Amino acid sequence: MAFVYIYNVLQIGNAAWNQYLKTTLEFTSTQINLIYIASSVLLYLGIITYKYFMMNWSWRLVYVICTLLNGVFSALQILLILGITFGIPNFAFALGDDAFAEFLAGVQFLPSTIMMVHLCPEGSEGASYAMFTTIHNSAGQVSRAISTHLLGIWDVSKDALADHELTGMVNLALLTSIAQLSGILLVRMLPRTKDELFELRDSEYGSSRTGGLIFLVITFASILYAMIVGILNVVVPGWSGES
Repeated sequence: MAFVYIYNVLQIGNAAWNQYLKTTLEFTSTQINLIYIASSVLLYLGIITYKYFMMNWSWRLVYVICTLLNGVFSALQILLILGITFGIPNFAFALGDDAFAEFLAGVQFLPSTIMMVHLCPEGSEGASYAMFTTIHNSAGQVSRAISTHLLGIWDVSKDALADHELTGMVNLALLTSIAQLSGILLVRMLPRTKDELFELRDSEYGSSRTGGLIFLVITFASILYAMIVGILNVVVPGWSGES
């Protein structure tokens, strides 16, 4: 679960991306919604792909491939900002980038779910699974909160994007891409298969009160941090330096 948490925290998105699509590329609300719809469909197809074609693959291999491919799509995002689309319309280029990134997220979804299910001790499956999914989801919220902080590093304001001043946008996209790719360095923390997971669970260090305490502290601290950032974003817009 340490791998799942840290890996998901590192999947920091570019919080200025939608503003870039609307302001710089002048995408309509319909086009933005079409990207969301396509992303949701590809997310589902990613889950189905893993279920029927990759179920017996090593979990490490799945995460390595998905992380590297995600790096490719992040690079394509930077190319779109730079205006290098190889003759492909901006909408089609952005649609493919966002949608296939969700496809990869779908492929990674089932391995993490399978891990959480098999880590649940007998007799408390419901409570354990709820806690595991909470730590998984809280990592995503922390990642989104961090993406808000990053907006203040470079000028990615609406005015800058409207004037096509995209240096800050390129830098932000590059930083978030590096953060996402860095998750590949942690793959060795992940068991290869269910059998290795069972061996790890049943080992001498497979469970401990100290580990459980750390788990709870990180979970509640993550939730509290994400809540505070979310409230401040609403009550005090621009509090972290973003514009």
